[in-house]
Amino acid sequence: MRVTGITDDHNPSQYIQDMSDKTNIIATRFGMQATMWILTCVVVFACFTKSGEAVTRPNSHSDNQPAGEVAVQAFGEADVQAASQNVVEDFPDEKTLSEIYDIFSKYDREDAPGCAVAIYRNGETVYSATFGMANLDYGIPLSDSARFYMASVSKQVTAAAAGLLILRGELGYADPVSEYIDDWPDWAAGVRVRHLFNHTSGLPDIYDLMDIAGISLSNVMDIDDYMNLFMNGESLKNRPGSAHSYTNSGYTALAKLVEVVSGSTFSEFVEKELLEPLGMTATHFHDDRTRIIPNRVISYAPLQNVRQDNSVNGHSTGGDDASSPVPAFRQTYLSNFQGVGPGGLYSSLKDWKHWESFWFGNNDLPSEYDQLKTLMTTREVVRDDTLDYALGLDITTWQGIRMVGHSGSFMGFKTDVRRFPDHELSQLILCNREDADPGEKNQKLAKILLKDAFEAFLMPYSGTYHNEELLVDYKLTVEDGSLKLTRRLSPKGVMSEDAHDKWRAGSWDFVFLRDAENSITGFVVSTGRAREVEFTKKE
Repeated sequence: MRVTGITDDHNPSQYIQDMSDKTNIIATRFGMQATMWILTCVVVFACFTKSGEAVTRPNSHSDNQPAGEVAVQAFGEADVQAASQNVVEDFPDEKTLSEIYDIFSKYDREDAPGCAVAIYRNGETVYSATFGMANLDYGIPLSDSARFYMASVSKQVTAAAAGLLILRGELGYADPVSEYIDDWPDWAAGVRVRHLFNHTSGLPDIYDLMDIAGISLSNVMDIDDYMNLFMNGESLKNRPGSAHSYTNSGYTALAKLVEVVSGSTFSEFVEKELLEPLGMTATHFHDDRTRIIPNRVISYAPLQNVRQDNSVNGHSTGGDDASSPVPAFRQTYLSNFQGVGPGGLYSSLKDWKHWESFWFGNNDLPSEYDQLKTLMTTREVVRDDTLDYALGLDITTWQGIRMVGHSGSFMGFKTDVRRFPDHELSQLILCNREDADPGEKNQKLAKILLKDAFEAFLMPYSGTYHNEELLVDYKLTVEDGSLKLTRRLSPKGVMSEDAHDKWRAGSWDFVFLRDAENSITGFVVSTGRAREVEFTKKE
């Protein structure tokens, strides 16, 4: 494992270095097969505090849209029930670092791919660590400079590129796409630029079409090939603007629009107008398969048909037994793939901090970039429901805290970024193994860093709930940033939030009930074969 603070140094010995009034904690690469993990640190670090300044939110766009089609709604403080507690104090303290290590410890091996994780505070790296290998052929470990394929996390950068053209008046947010692309099909004439951003275009997905047609992802294809693939179709999945239906074709079309309007290739425009001003020198859109990528990460998937002895045909699977010598993985990396727009971005933990700096204003960028952030967080209303998806970003409230982010999954890479604007906190997890779940790990990480805030929000749900007909009590407790359920003949389990007052425990659905004073009075629980069994909260 490699753990770094704000440093470019990878000295193999562990030390602490003062820099610009901040202490950077660097834990060296430990023996991957060691039976104990020891991390000692001296913390002279400014503790996290909530700034109280929210990311700016958009005003409504005038769009001359048909009545009832789509309206624009700002995402503001009315949507937020964030608690006022700070991020975990005195981070990175030894206890917190140990808890973070436990999330990723099974990937701490020298013979298997793994994950890289970074925590950013106000656009600066306060913690980064890597677990596992970047390249199994050559035994190269992951590092904070290792360049991952970012998968659909790329979409926010694509949205930013197109957004700049909108702000400059060169591309119309509400314009029909057909005004810019001459051979745009008649059956998609109703698709407007804004529909491409939030997946309401109804365009069929390019990768599903490739699967149906038997076209391999390893085929050498450029942006025009991908455009032709879906433009040769015959119909939309839904009327444009009437429903949210995730499709990679929309972001392929956005990349093409950037090329048509700017007169540059998509990758050239992004590098000149976004990456260079942000100082992102190790990030690029990979539209040329022959381009050299320094510190390139290769992706893998575990072999199937694993025996009970943790092996496949005599080879170790790299499971929890850290002493197993040879991993059983197959390479899933596609060296010929050069699609850009919905994906195609390569970046590293170290370089991504500049993107987080863009979001939290810790830079000297022109005011145009502040307007871009406002545009990118525009959420639209479809059939009286406000979409969670904005411009390349999911915007939700999770356990009472506003969260902005995106996940990705492609050719064995798994990626997830979470941004908590009200706490000036960002989390990035990048994995090069198909069986990883960075979204789940990011949730666990957030519950460590924002434990007090989550528990303050969850506390009103805690208590004992009773059903008189069945003569049974359910007990809900708040522990470790989670809501936990204890019931008869069942171990305590973590509940997950689906929506406000809607929770899930395994396959069971819980809907909480409130009185006129907004106090929780009980819940109804539904299972596969029993619905809306009501429990009342005891005083």
